[in-house]
Amino acid sequence: MEKINSTAIIAARKDSKGIKDKNLQKIGNTPLVEISILQATRTCKNVLVTTDSPEIISLAKKYKDVFVVNRNKQLAKDDSPKLPVLQNAITVAESEGFVCNDFIFDLQPTSPFRRDDSILKSYELLKKYDKSSNLVSVSPTSYHPSYNLLAFKEENGVELLHKTSEPITGRNMLPSTYKMDGCIFLWKKEILMNNFDNRIILSNTIGYKVSKIESLDIDTPEDLDYARYISKKLFE
Repeated sequence: MEKINSTAIIAARKDSKGIKDKNLQKIGNTPLVEISILQATRTCKNVLVTTDSPEIISLAKKYKDVFVVNRNKQLAKDDSPKLPVLQNAITVAESEGFVCNDFIFDLQPTSPFRRDDSILKSYELLKKYDKSSNLVSVSPTSYHPSYNLLAFKEENGVELLHKTSEPITGRNMLPSTYKMDGCIFLWKKEILMNNFDNRIILSNTIGYKVSKIESLDIDTPEDLDYARYISKKLFE
């Protein structure tokens, strides 16, 4: 496979609210973070790993084509936004002679079923649309703010997030809806480095559709159990 002219960043901090050492949890015999490292080295010209975990630093340094950024504590908190983490990784790496490409992938370790082919096709899609700033992967959802997404009011009342003038009596009356699933984020470097308000969906963001399995994002112990179950079914 010919590698695409892009840089992959894998942001994998030490702690996690939902699962202890989440990024080091294994699917099969491979830690989540290593699944993403291996995929990134197969598909992208060069790879950055940014982490505050000594274990992940040691693991990433096994791969000669991976540059490791030791992330500072301020960027490794539960509420640390993602974009400053990516910007910091690029700034630190380039200050030490690493050359980032004009297209930057953010590949989350919590998406273990992301396909190599999806990385390649999303890259080609963003290149195709010159005026687009970035790309996010999306997957179909059965939820819609005009049909079954609710917000609580006072005294346990509920209301639709988007109330229409006429009642919606079935999903067939609605346009298809998609969720941003975290499988793939792809940025034009200039846009990423000048994005200071931490918004991912911009006025010229485009979407790339992935399958339901690819869209699986591990956030809870139940997600991890399900991913391990799916992995056994896929590869047994």
